[in-house]
Amino acid sequence: MIRVRLSNMSRILSLLFILVGTSAWADQIHEVGNFAEWDRPKEVLMHTPGKELFLGVVHPDAALFARAFDIKRATQEHRNYIKLLESRGVKVHTVVETLLEGTIDKGGRPIPGHALDQLREFARTFIRIDTTRLGEESRASQEDYLNNKVINVLHPRELVDIILNQPTIHLIPTDSSTHFAATYELSPMMNLYFLRDQLITTAKGVVIGRMNSPQREVETQIIEFVIRKLGIDPLYQVAGEGRLEGGDFLPAGDTVFQGQGLRTNSEAIKQLLEHQVYGAKRVVVVKEPWHNQDQMHLDTYFNIISPQLAVLVKERWRGKDEHGRIVKPEEKKHLSIDVYELGATGYELKVRDADFQDYLERVLQFQLIPVANIDQLKYGINFLTVGPRQILGVDGVSNAYKHALANKGVHVTWIDFGNLTGGYGAAHCLTQVLHRVPVKPR
Repeated sequence: MIRVRLSNMSRILSLLFILVGTSAWADQIHEVGNFAEWDRPKEVLMHTPGKELFLGVVHPDAALFARAFDIKRATQEHRNYIKLLESRGVKVHTVVETLLEGTIDKGGRPIPGHALDQLREFARTFIRIDTTRLGEESRASQEDYLNNKVINVLHPRELVDIILNQPTIHLIPTDSSTHFAATYELSPMMNLYFLRDQLITTAKGVVIGRMNSPQREVETQIIEFVIRKLGIDPLYQVAGEGRLEGGDFLPAGDTVFQGQGLRTNSEAIKQLLEHQVYGAKRVVVVKEPWHNQDQMHLDTYFNIISPQLAVLVKERWRGKDEHGRIVKPEEKKHLSIDVYELGATGYELKVRDADFQDYLERVLQFQLIPVANIDQLKYGINFLTVGPRQILGVDGVSNAYKHALANKGVHVTWIDFGNLTGGYGAAHCLTQVLHRVPVKPR
């Protein structure tokens, strides 16, 4: 089988972009960084899902999906979401458009040059030919055939399809005129449209994560290629046994919240603290022991609306019931925190195993809106904040939740994500905000 090891891809990408530069591409980002969730998003990266979802909806569990859904409608819901963001003045970069940038002209014809050469070289690492059933001479000729008669002549759009679908061609010798038959195997990027997860964007810049699930491990390679093409040099990339997914990161000014649970582990957080990538004085590590798929990331059970206003799912909540009795979460659902503060020599542990809710309310002075479990399951917490007390939320939640938000002065634009949520995520999961601009809180 002919294949380039993807574990070496980061070094390959760095060398590619150093050698040829990116000056040929005009659509680049010049400012990167997120200080707080309540600031206005200026530039975001997204991926509109398409044909690569097919095998995922055929067997949702294996694809990390919640259920089967209509791909065409999901694609349209995503496009509508992009239009909504653009109507608010947000510049939306998409993965496919960025991959194709500089490779085709307005008429769709390939443009020879650095951009196309890089795309070909990158696509080459995502296609495999299994030659184990061939003779030695035939096996030796296949690499030349793949490079010179396939990759070097394919249209850029087909090169992008290779990247998104990771085809493997299993060759079988025959007596036919072409001498070969084949069976075909795909490993499509079914979860790539959850663009929050492959990166975190801190106040200092972009950090490339390391995915927890084997189905998604290659996604960071694609997104690294894309962000470098956008002119962004990553601050750091999580390595070794570290696991970091972007849904576990929420910036809140001088404080950032970093989830640790099902998808992000302590080793990754240790690396981020040591390399001081957060750009914040205080890092609150929210330790989630339940490891439940319905609340896989921090942004599925907690989210920030404005300074000192946030939501928290009720089953993680400590409060009083309708009879005035104190109710506490089950032990396995209890959220504890470690707090690190930046000192002269780096981040130092200041608080260990404190109660998350207590720290939010008593120390950080947050008001918390409890969210019913049924509304959490309908992705009521996975909204995107686009300004202080302004959010883009997923419709279908209860009127009680809508009224609770309205009573706190929160303006919500409700969006139809009836199919997109079939992949196990919503507005926040779909959107990697690469740059926010400060907005004066109300």
